[in-house]
Amino acid sequence: MNPASPTDAVAAGLAALPKSLRRDLPERWRRFAAAAPDAARALAADETLAESAPAVWAASEFVSEQALKDGAALQALGAAAQRHWTPGTLLAQVPTLLEEAADEAAAMSRLRAFRRQEMLRIAWRDLAGWAALEETLGHLSELAEVCIRAAADWVHAGLAARHGEPRGADGAPQRLLVIAMGKLGGGELNFSSDIDLVFLYPEAGETDGARSLSNEQFFTRAGRQLIRLLDEATADGFVFRVDMRLRPFGESGPLVMSLPAFANYLQQHGRSWERYAYVKARAVTGHRAGMGLYRDILRPFVFRRYLDFGLFEALREMKQKIAAEVERRELRGNIKLGRGGIREIEFVVQCLQLLRGGADPRLRQQGLPAALARLEETGLLPAAAVTELRAAWRFLRLTENRLQAWQDRQTHQLPADETGRLRLAVAMGYAAWDEFHAALDEHLERVDRWFRHQTAGAAGGPAEDAVDTAWRADANEAAARDGLARAGFAAPERALAAMQGLAAAGWYRRLDETARQRLDLLVPALARGAAALDAPEEALERLLRVVTAIGGRSAYYALLNENPAALQRFITLCGGSEFLASQVAVHPLLLDDLIDPRVMESPPGREQLAVELEERLAGVEPDDLEALMDALRNFQRAAVFRVAVADLTGRLPVMKVSDQLTWIAEVLLEACIRIARADAERRHGQPLCGATTDTLRPCHMAVIGYGKLGGIELGYGSDLDLVFVHDAAGELQQTEGPEVIEAGMLFARMTRRIVHLLATPTGSGVLYEVDTRLRPSGKGGLLVTSLHAFEAYQREQAWTWEHQALLRTRAVAGDPGVRAAFEALRERVLVEAVRRDGLRGEVAAMRERMRSELSKGTAELFDLKQDAGGVADIEFIVQYLVLQHAAEHPGLLRWSDNVRQLEDLRDAGLLAAADAALLHEAYLEFRQRLHRLALAGGPGLVPAADVAGLRSRVRELWQRIMEAPAPL
Repeated sequence: MNPASPTDAVAAGLAALPKSLRRDLPERWRRFAAAAPDAARALAADETLAESAPAVWAASEFVSEQALKDGAALQALGAAAQRHWTPGTLLAQVPTLLEEAADEAAAMSRLRAFRRQEMLRIAWRDLAGWAALEETLGHLSELAEVCIRAAADWVHAGLAARHGEPRGADGAPQRLLVIAMGKLGGGELNFSSDIDLVFLYPEAGETDGARSLSNEQFFTRAGRQLIRLLDEATADGFVFRVDMRLRPFGESGPLVMSLPAFANYLQQHGRSWERYAYVKARAVTGHRAGMGLYRDILRPFVFRRYLDFGLFEALREMKQKIAAEVERRELRGNIKLGRGGIREIEFVVQCLQLLRGGADPRLRQQGLPAALARLEETGLLPAAAVTELRAAWRFLRLTENRLQAWQDRQTHQLPADETGRLRLAVAMGYAAWDEFHAALDEHLERVDRWFRHQTAGAAGGPAEDAVDTAWRADANEAAARDGLARAGFAAPERALAAMQGLAAAGWYRRLDETARQRLDLLVPALARGAAALDAPEEALERLLRVVTAIGGRSAYYALLNENPAALQRFITLCGGSEFLASQVAVHPLLLDDLIDPRVMESPPGREQLAVELEERLAGVEPDDLEALMDALRNFQRAAVFRVAVADLTGRLPVMKVSDQLTWIAEVLLEACIRIARADAERRHGQPLCGATTDTLRPCHMAVIGYGKLGGIELGYGSDLDLVFVHDAAGELQQTEGPEVIEAGMLFARMTRRIVHLLATPTGSGVLYEVDTRLRPSGKGGLLVTSLHAFEAYQREQAWTWEHQALLRTRAVAGDPGVRAAFEALRERVLVEAVRRDGLRGEVAAMRERMRSELSKGTAELFDLKQDAGGVADIEFIVQYLVLQHAAEHPGLLRWSDNVRQLEDLRDAGLLAAADAALLHEAYLEFRQRLHRLALAGGPGLVPAADVAGLRSRVRELWQRIMEAPAPL
């Protein structure tokens, strides 16, 4: 076949192109065929390649020029162009890529040839439509990573041969740590990107050769040579343009920096834009040090434990500067920097990553598509935003690649000439420029809308009014009071006093100008919002107490100023609830939840709570006990906060509130058991038990919940009454090593660790107060007991009140087998071991002692829990009836909570329906009031007159059942 003949498929395809795209391509093809006939013949003979060639040549001058320069490269392309790239395929070439390069010139030549061959393959697959965008970006990124690694290895070997290996204080050899930033860090390199790098090394020291250098000197030379290998333009071109301006102190800073110096730089000098930049940072060499770098240095710097909504201000300023530069240079057709461009998508996504990634490890994604998916999953961006931003990102990144594939030149500017516009439109799959440009404009408009929505905030605030005047003391007190009265305060002097108290506080006077400006926007907004609530003066005082508790951490002021919806939720919830206000004051991290509209929805179920907790713990190192404890506490605060919000807004009845609070405790207990067991088994191995070495089996433990936890009736701030049991039995009970101890000792250590995780105060507070005194023999007993010993105690030594307590127990966490065994044990004991003779008298006497010792009621105030006719009376009636009749009605024991036990007593005919209905009504009413009082921060006391009728009926029933002459 004559490859230049008119019948040739490639020539025919080129001739069929629109005239403006055809240009000199037929002539180029003829020249190529004459210079490399074998390559042209092979290409024309491959039907798939031949069919794609005209479109590829028309869209990329780079491809046609490479064919003219090096026909063999195009021939070698062959089947490779039709083969999918899969991650890791190029990395295998790192060890051999430069192994035969004797000098720098040879290394440069080999790198450039390798880059040229792969770029040809990438461009062909992309322009022919054979590769998805993700493949193209991943392939380009791996190509750069391979070149960096191979060059870094080659440079290190050469320098080490002359100067010896660089070593640290412990004598371990060190390697240059190359950090990829930007698109390379995110695995999203485009066709002609620069690569943004930062060079680090582990620590100070020196090389061990005869011509010794300090580590800094060694790695500075390595860095310079690495840049030269990649960046220097030779007759073969370059590999990648290297940009080092993101390094510490920028162009004026040292080329390389030790990890300790880098950590100090970030702590002392790191700015908001650097946090933004390091979201995508990824180590591409020196991986062991790189893991420590991320965990110990970068992650704490980038993803703060507390929200920083001031970040939006800094990033908006950055964006405004970019926009001004675009306008100044008339770059309105710039798809990266212009309105609605790639940079705006990155701003939306990375801002939210920075804001929430400290608390939610799912958001610590380096790639933008993965981050978008996580933002949708967590509800931080609505599904519509994610859909539109993802589509726009794909469209713009594809456009970017098509622009740069034309001449392998970095550009983001849309072409101004008709030929260039048609070429781009056709490469993007459109018949004409107008069609392409209309689609582009739609994407840009959507991106810009979401960008403005995300970053606009309420920074400007409303027009100044009398409330602003009162806060700023721009008027005399009489005028300020009049202004506050017009705003809706019935006692304006009280509202003014609250504002003046804040303004006079020492911490307020010490605020810097930025923080003061934020607070000057926030306080009047809080006052206007409080004025619309019931008891506005009390609401404003609560809100300002939270502001005072937050103090100088002005990022939280920015959070509320930036988010009008979050501000309104803060005013409504904290202004209306002392419990919520005090929770936020002590734990400002809860303000994080206010920016999520889902806080106003029903809280998640138990399974979702478990998933959310695991996601929080996934980002914490297993041996970092303090971080684990903080993660547990932050989860619990946020979860309880959501329950309280649902409770206050009437979306959860009292029973569901208790369910939610109980589930939260259960998933936390499960996590604590896993943490404690993993810690214990790292040192001692798995606990085993059995009669002989041949019959050994693993043994386990479980946590038994008593009281409110056992009865699924936890309230806000409830303690956890816990007992720990295990199933170890047999002559042999020990761990398998390496440090062998008795199995019982291991379970005791686990139990102490669990109690420590739950009850030890940290900067985030206490998770739960824990009471373990209900275990066999009380404070004098073992902290954890075997099931056999527990049952023996309950049968032989337990008091009636302990059987009452056992009735309210459940196995709430731990091994399923141990939990099932405990439930069976509980039923056996309560059926067989309760002393029923005189039971009623013992129960009534116990109740009388409790009432006299614990009641806080007066003639005017009724103690909802402890006074006669209150919650405890109802619980004791139910407990007595269940214990009295459990032997003949064991089904009464299937539940541990008061309400369902009450229902079972009714269904068994042991309690009249009317009496059961009364107790059910009173129990729920009193518990609802207790929840409300807890939320308001008050004691469990109500005016006696408010519940006199219901209380009286419960007292009458108590007398009839508990003081009757004979057992029912």
